[in-house]
Amino acid sequence: MAEESITIYKLIILYILSRVDTPLPLGIISDYIIDHGYTNYFNVQNAFGELLEAELIRENTTYHLAYYELSRTGRETLNLFGHQLSYEIQQEINEYLKAHQYEILEETSLISDYRMTPDGSYLATCTLREKNQTAFSLSLAVSSEEDAIKICNNWREASEELYRDTIKRLLQ
Repeated sequence: MAEESITIYKLIILYILSRVDTPLPLGIISDYIIDHGYTNYFNVQNAFGELLEAELIRENTTYHLAYYELSRTGRETLNLFGHQLSYEIQQEINEYLKAHQYEILEETSLISDYRMTPDGSYLATCTLREKNQTAFSLSLAVSSEEDAIKICNNWREASEELYRDTIKRLLQ
């Protein structure tokens, strides 16, 4: 792969992450790059790996999904080298993000994860975020990993009702 090509892929990733105010999963970014014919999935993975290694982006991983955000160094790098990304590509990215804003919001507003605690139980944490701010968070200790996974998997469907009921109950 030509060095110039990988540089463009990396700049696209940095630019996308600079245009949103929340970490994004790989799928949203790679869908744009692949669907617009820039490269294939393996080259996108390679670009992500190099950006992570250079600490230009950060990865936050849940039990089933990784989210990426721009680091301070990544923002500085984009400011220095972003001019190599054509105006047309920048506009195309902006249009893509606008067209997919609801999908992005859905993908990034509900986060669930679990971990094993020192006593051997599991702590499932479910979070509702709005613009990278936590609006609601729920942590539940359960005895098995299976239960923790069930809680994380059911969070997407139950979150709205749980949030509404909790607010209603606490504000009475």
